[in-house]
Parts: sequence; C-alpha cells; structure tokens
Amino acid sequence: MDITQIVIIVSLISITAIIVGCGIWVIKILKELKITVVKTNGILDDTKTITSSVAEPVSSLSEFVLGFKNGVSLFNTLFKKKD
Repeated sequence: MDITQIVIIVSLISITAIIVGCGIWVIKILKELKITVVKTNGILDDTKTITSSVAEPVSSLSEFVLGFKNGVSLFNTLFKKKD
C-alpha cells in the first residue's frame, strides 16, 4: 500500500469516528432536552393549579365587595333625605 492510501484510510476512519461521536452527543443532548421539557411542563401545570386556586377566592371577594357596594348604593338611593 502506498502512503497516500494509508493517509486517506486513516483520515476517513478518524472523520467517521468524529461524526459518530457528534451524533451520539446530539442524541444525548436531545434526551436531556426532552427531560427538561417534561419537567418544565409539570412546573407550568402546577403553577396553573396554584394560580387558579388563588384566583377563585380573590374573585369571590371582589364579587362580594362589589355586591356590598351596590347594596349600599341602592340603600342610599331608596332612603335619600329630601332637602
């Protein structure tokens, strides 16, 4: 075998090894990304649950205060002193 053929064979083997290594590295990164997305999705679901559980009492309190304000306004309108 000629020296040129040996260099080409060694180069092809090293390039193939590098490409395979990069492919394995990319697959590992994609697996980690999938795990991260699943965990983030779980966190967002928990945040949605917490937000809705906090929003319900606040909404109820707001409706109560608004109803009380309307009742007082109606009471003042009905029993308004005439000058």
